[in-house]
Amino acid sequence: MTDRPLTIAITGASSGIGLRAAERLAADGHRVHAICRDPDRGAAAVARISVAARHPARLVLADLADQKSVAAAADRLGDELDHLDVLVNNAAVFDQTIRRPRFTADGHELFWATNHLGPFRLTAALSRLLAAAPRPRVVTVASKGLVTMPRIRIRFDALDSADWYTPTRAYYHAKLAQVMMSHSLALRAAGRADVACVRVPSVRLDPGRVAAMPRLLRVLYAPKNRIAHPPERIAETYARVATRDSVWSDHADPGGDARAALRGVYLDENERPVDAPAFAYDEEARERLWAVSQGATGDPGWAW
Repeated sequence: MTDRPLTIAITGASSGIGLRAAERLAADGHRVHAICRDPDRGAAAVARISVAARHPARLVLADLADQKSVAAAADRLGDELDHLDVLVNNAAVFDQTIRRPRFTADGHELFWATNHLGPFRLTAALSRLLAAAPRPRVVTVASKGLVTMPRIRIRFDALDSADWYTPTRAYYHAKLAQVMMSHSLALRAAGRADVACVRVPSVRLDPGRVAAMPRLLRVLYAPKNRIAHPPERIAETYARVATRDSVWSDHADPGGDARAALRGVYLDENERPVDAPAFAYDEEARERLWAVSQGATGDPGWAW
């Protein structure tokens, strides 16, 4: 683990794992930029993060579902920083009360826009700041729930269609895309930036988030919430991955099959390399997803 203070940006830092990871990283002496959607919750989070921080945390406002907001946040970081050591793409929407699909001003389904297109656009926009760091790293987040869906695929012909929508389908569809983005970025930036995608297990929700649920959903979720991992536990994983000395390719076998060649990108909560869903190893599908994502986010430039 590095002893050098790192400059780290983390999305979704106003609650849950993101807040705890930001607290831990700031307490360890790193310079944390908390990227949050809501200004009031963001300000409260930054105040909390800064209590034990060696360097006061900075608030950056961004709604990942809004491409203009993402671009503005990246511009602000570009004005303030000469490099960025780590980007943690943590923010995601998984609101089970959204029973009908919602669409952004750009016409994208909300889960797809927030959980995939937003992180894709933000990573591209910050790639030059990352490339200016001595050992840049991009950390993205997927879900352990994908193990129950071994045949899940990207619905290229219906990415924003309402026909197949449920909040669960939309969430895991976008999370598969995040794994595939991580695989593609790891290969594109090989030797120049480290890439990790953390497979997050079920995590206990904050009390305020549970209280906001409809009564029936609270009752149904209560047993799961009791046995779920505390967010502090997974925040420790984030912090260790963000500051590790190793890189994903230390675990890979370039001469092996697709899984072996990418081993080390996808990690469980104990930072052990694990297999991703089969579709994430389909090179043609990954390239197609990259092209589709480029087009949907305004064809951003990349440092790698």
